[in-house]
Amino acid sequence: MQLDGKVALIVGAGQTSGDGIGNGRATALAFAREGARLMLASRSTGSLEETRDMVRAEGFEAEMIAADITDMDACHAMVKATTDAYGRVDVMHNNAAVGSHEGDSANIDPGQWREVMDINLNGAVFASKAVLPAMRAQNSGCITHVGSIAAVASYPIIAYKASKAALNEFTRWLAFENAKYNIRCNVLQLGLMDTPLAIEGYHRASGTDRGVLREQRAAQVPMGRMGTAWEAASAAVFLASDAASYVSGAILPVDGAIATRIG
Repeated sequence: MQLDGKVALIVGAGQTSGDGIGNGRATALAFAREGARLMLASRSTGSLEETRDMVRAEGFEAEMIAADITDMDACHAMVKATTDAYGRVDVMHNNAAVGSHEGDSANIDPGQWREVMDINLNGAVFASKAVLPAMRAQNSGCITHVGSIAAVASYPIIAYKASKAALNEFTRWLAFENAKYNIRCNVLQLGLMDTPLAIEGYHRASGTDRGVLREQRAAQVPMGRMGTAWEAASAAVFLASDAASYVSGAILPVDGAIATRIG
């Protein structure tokens, strides 16, 4: 019960359709099993309801709100829904993101670029801005943004890479600025994960068979396999827990040692 008594707002708690479980849904279930009461947020209500119902089916507390984090008013609304339901907010775990696959800078589509930046970076900024007043008032809190190894590795997903690199530095600033309020801010920097978002996204972009994609991605990892959403969720639990009470400003790799190939 590492999160016993804590209230967690999980943004991006739904998931892309496809085989397996995504990071947001796995994190919701892991947080609940560790004692957290949940407010689940996502743009897609259908998938969000599935996550909420799975949490409740295990006997845990979970509410939900449809929210587009590129909208500042929606961000304020999801924080208010959390504090109205539970009286406080101890953790905001932001998993919301979209991908891209340009392949070459000459192929950048302005519309797609804006969409990726709007959700992956602006959404993180707006959600953080919305939750900070409540956390500062209670003089405690934890903000975790889900990042990517793409921020530091050379992958041809240019808008995604740029958004996640910027997210790292924004979160480091948050940690510095809010340390005096006892608010910890970290990035969970995920490597090549076997999730519906990753596999379906690359499958649609390239047309490559899903099984072949999994083999290709696993071959890039020193451990010889992709990570799972449950492994991402375990690290998220740690960052949200009191065991990480002195951890802030960290870019925590959960990547099977793939970052060691970068230096």
